[in-house]
Amino acid sequence: MGFNIKKGKDIKLRVRPVTISIYHEYVFEGPCRFGRGDELTKDYDLMSIAMTHKQFVEEVEGHLGDLDFIDIVEPVVIKRDETFPVTDELLAEMAGDVENTDLYLLKFHPFGIDFALEFARTYRKPVATGLQCCNDSGLMAALRPRGHECHSWPSWEDAIEGMKVLRARKALANTRVLCVPRSNSNNSLSALDSFYHHDEVTERLGVQFRYYNLHEFMDQANNVDPTTNPTLPGRKCDNIDDADEAVIARRVEELVAGAAECDMAAEDVFPSMKAHHLVNKLLEKLECNAFAAPCPDMCATRRLNEGRFTLCLNHSLNNENGVCSACEYDLSALVSMVFLSNLSFSAPYMGNTSVGKVAGDPTLEVSPLLQRNKDSYADAAGAMDGANNIAYTFHATPNRLLAGFGAEKAPYALRPFAMGGRWGATIRYDFNRDKGQVVTMCRFDPLCEKVFVARGTIVAGIGYKDENCTEGAFFEVADAKRFYECSLQVGNHVPLVYGDVYDNAVALAKLLGLEVLTCE
Repeated sequence: MGFNIKKGKDIKLRVRPVTISIYHEYVFEGPCRFGRGDELTKDYDLMSIAMTHKQFVEEVEGHLGDLDFIDIVEPVVIKRDETFPVTDELLAEMAGDVENTDLYLLKFHPFGIDFALEFARTYRKPVATGLQCCNDSGLMAALRPRGHECHSWPSWEDAIEGMKVLRARKALANTRVLCVPRSNSNNSLSALDSFYHHDEVTERLGVQFRYYNLHEFMDQANNVDPTTNPTLPGRKCDNIDDADEAVIARRVEELVAGAAECDMAAEDVFPSMKAHHLVNKLLEKLECNAFAAPCPDMCATRRLNEGRFTLCLNHSLNNENGVCSACEYDLSALVSMVFLSNLSFSAPYMGNTSVGKVAGDPTLEVSPLLQRNKDSYADAAGAMDGANNIAYTFHATPNRLLAGFGAEKAPYALRPFAMGGRWGATIRYDFNRDKGQVVTMCRFDPLCEKVFVARGTIVAGIGYKDENCTEGAFFEVADAKRFYECSLQVGNHVPLVYGDVYDNAVALAKLLGLEVLTCE
């Protein structure tokens, strides 16, 4: 039983190759018209246009055709005579299915900036070019100062990276977050550093937020008559049913069987998998593709204790499934995860983030929770002897696809969140496997005006053998004091992804019109 959720990772950038050309009705020479014999005829011009367009389309197909994140829309060639007409009919021909086209990739033969400018004015769609001599700078300087979006790249490699950024922006704008607050739809008790004004986030990024009552959610986690929920008496709801439980049991069996180590009985994993199933059931129904719920606020109701689950497993499984899911109702962290994941094409990880050691400081200072870790804290600290500029992040929501959505699932353990009652399943991952791995991190500030972007390298891990929010990764950054100062401006949880997408993250932040705080 699968769920029909429109995931950001599956969104494609739809690119239309367009050749804008000029042909001549008359045989003549002038300051921008030269040649010999047949080269001055209309037939020769049309032949040359056809050849140029064919070569352009083949070049586009050769570089973009095999990329999973791009759809090439039917190419078109615009033919104008030497009077340079700009008509609604020609503009509409270039536009084509404009609602389903994201980028118009232009080839000029030899002129066309005037036409591209009028197209941008009329349809307000991004256009791009590259390696077309003086047309590149001419197009950019003609369109951008007039407020039109235009891109130009010096190589196909740069064009592909640029299109990754444009695709990530599209994925961000198509994010619909299912929010399950307890009391306040904007903030949780433990995430007051998250977005203040959700409407501003929607306006700037396109991300939408849809709210769902926490107690209605908890009621529907029970397999009972769906008209008997205390919060919605008499209304047929989306409660877990017998068919759901059969699917959940199979998934629990697979998860337990696949674990390298498992400290939990299947029946103790079941409630957390049941919560994950309900989340996805509601995501599908409400047409959402991201999720957040509070932790302390939810815990205080004692309903998690009663239901014997946490949402840690849900976050881990959804993140590796391309449905970003955040702890503590931290919507700034969640949108940052969407931002990063759609650049790296990998599953993100979020946690409590801080600095452990600055340059010249011999002592590693970390959360007391990590110092009590069953994994040897001394071993983790020893791995960083001689290392400077250490930051770290820790939670209970790692996943098995940190290396990429197309990678094989990494080895993992299953351990409980609750130390005494052995409930609340969590995936445990040994970050020590990935020493030397480059990571990229980012976080939006509470006003959605700034983005902090950082690059680091994993030097140690901790928490694989432990329970609770003690899973940690330590990484070396360029300047720990700078990292610390930037984090003070944006807040606690600074999510990460594997891989170096630092430059793309900075480019996307600038494209969104945000101030960029950096720590390379």
